[in-house]
Formats: sequence, structure tokens, C-alpha cells
Amino acid sequence: MCEELEISRDAYYKWAKRKHIKNRYVLNHESLKPLIKKYYNLSNGTAGYRQIKNQLAEHEGLVITYYMAFLLKCKIMKLPEVRKKKKNKGKYTVTTKENETRYTYENIAENINIDDIYKVISTDTTEVKLEKEGKQNVSFFIDVYSSEILSACIGKSLDNDFIEYNLELLKNSNYKLNNMILHSDRGSMYKSGIYNTKTAEMNLKPSMSAPYTYTHNPWIEALNGQFKDFIKSDNPKTLNELQIVLNKFVYYNNNIKIKNKLKTTPINYRCSHS
Repeated sequence: MCEELEISRDAYYKWAKRKHIKNRYVLNHESLKPLIKKYYNLSNGTAGYRQIKNQLAEHEGLVITYYMAFLLKCKIMKLPEVRKKKKNKGKYTVTTKENETRYTYENIAENINIDDIYKVISTDTTEVKLEKEGKQNVSFFIDVYSSEILSACIGKSLDNDFIEYNLELLKNSNYKLNNMILHSDRGSMYKSGIYNTKTAEMNLKPSMSAPYTYTHNPWIEALNGQFKDFIKSDNPKTLNELQIVLNKFVYYNNNIKIKNKLKTTPINYRCSHS
């Protein structure tokens, strides 16, 4: 066996002797797993790895990297730890399964200089659990540069009606959408035929992150985390309460919150550049 593996017998026996001895990295991981699971469960399964990392620092006094929080959360939830994938060639690829057609776009938002508004829009859905209505999906469309929320809505199911309603809200937002890039993750709703058709009608260029790479869509992920923190104080229990809180959050983000990059609110910045 040693000859086949091209290793010395001495190295093999040294490894065999210490293979059951846990090093400090394994011990650190084992001690962190219960804490990460604790704060994940406290959020009813909605906390992302960034939020968990911040809670560990705030409540436990433990400082870990975002990557370690992501890695351990993947192990707890038994998710694949894929970070990068080769980009698709061409504008998009089409995959068919029986009568279903899905469109998979390349990540074109990553390769442009986003130095002002009207260049890239980012979208995503985040899940909120309500006591009475159960799980609800909150969808956002934002301008990447200013973080202005262009539209937001709530839906129970990520079906074609929800996708079409989302894009109609964006279309009616009085925002200059012509020839803009629309970036998303690779969720099933963004690979559907209705999404492809509607974005083409609106003259938008779809762009997608690589699988399991949250860092490829940081703008909307940051907003999702801010929304989850924002609703904690109201703790909505019904769909109506969630809609009220969502409206408050959109108004606060667009009209009250000063963005460091803009030195003003997103609405004021857009008005000054119109």
C-alpha cells in the first residue's frame, strides 16, 4: 500500500498513530458548532452566517471569520461547501428536462465597474416565519450602487404568478430600467421561462452568481440581513403585520437612512442625478 501511495512506511505509521488525536482546529470546530446551531435556532432558521458571526462576537465574545461561520453552518445543515464554479460561456445556457426549460446566465455583474446608479439591479428573496401564516417569502429589487429599494413584496409560493408580479412591480417603479443588468442567485424562480420572457420584454440583462457563492451577490444579502434585524423589534405574527413592517423598512431605507457612500439618502441621491 505504501508503495502504491508513494509514501514511506515511517510516515504511514506516524500518521496511523496520531489519526485519532484531535488537533486544535478540530477542537475549535467542535466547540463552535453548538454555538452556531444555538443562534441559528434562535432565529427560527433564518440567520445567515454573517448574522451568526456578529452574534458570536456580541454575546459570546468570540471573533471568527465569515468563512469559518459559513463552513460550520454548512456542516450543521449538511449543505455542499461549494465556493466557486466556472462561469458559463456565452450569454446563457438552456437546459431542458421533459417539458421544463431553464435559463442559466453568466455572472456579468461581477465584471463591470459599478460607479453610479442605473447600472445594476440586484434581487433575492428571504424567508420569514410567521406564527399564523407560516413561512413567507419577501422579495426585493434594489439598485446596487445606492441600495435604494425599487420594489418589495411578499408571497407564499415562488411560483410563476409571484415572479410575474415581482417584475411588474419593478416595471411600474418609475426607474430607468433600459439596458440595465439584473443580478440574482441561481434560484429556480430566476431560471424559469417566465423570468426569461419578462426580463427580455423589459430590456434587462439577467446575470447570476455561481452556485452557493453568497459573496457574488453581497448587495442584496446585506439588505436581507438588515431587514431581518429591522423586524425583530416588531416581531410580526401575521401577514398584515409583516406587510406593515416591510413598508416601514422600505421607507426607512430609501428616505431616512444616510448611506456612507452617498452622504445622503438613496432617494435624495437619485433626485440629484435625475
